[in-house]
Amino acid sequence: MKFMHKVNHLFYLPLLLSISISVHAQTLIEVFTDTPTQLGNLPGTEVIHYDLSAPEKIKEKYLPALPGDVNRATQIMKDYLASPQGKEFQVAIREAYRGHEKMVRYQLEKIPAIVFDEGKYAVYGITDISKAVMLYKAHLSQEVTP
Repeated sequence: MKFMHKVNHLFYLPLLLSISISVHAQTLIEVFTDTPTQLGNLPGTEVIHYDLSAPEKIKEKYLPALPGDVNRATQIMKDYLASPQGKEFQVAIREAYRGHEKMVRYQLEKIPAIVFDEGKYAVYGITDISKAVMLYKAHLSQEVTP
């Protein structure tokens, strides 16, 4: 796990434990994993979880089996995408790929990652939101101190 600003998690001290993990009411925390993960919440935060394995699950759930004949498969997919279930699939798959889009925009290097300030800071290697907030706040206090 590391911050995008190259802060290594091994250097946090017991002092961090005394830092309050409460955050401002407008705090947005984005969590990127490749599995469904139970995440805790902190008061005054909005936590958005992006399960990067979701697109494959959506495909398995919605897409019909296709024959080997390309022309027939193409027609089946055209008919399917025009159907109510096909339209539902299109909405679901767009939503499922939102995490991938954000991961690229934030230039995340690996997962799991907990992201703050719309991609400005990332803590890698954990899904514990409280711990990530402590590391994030410690890093911010180091930026302010010369």
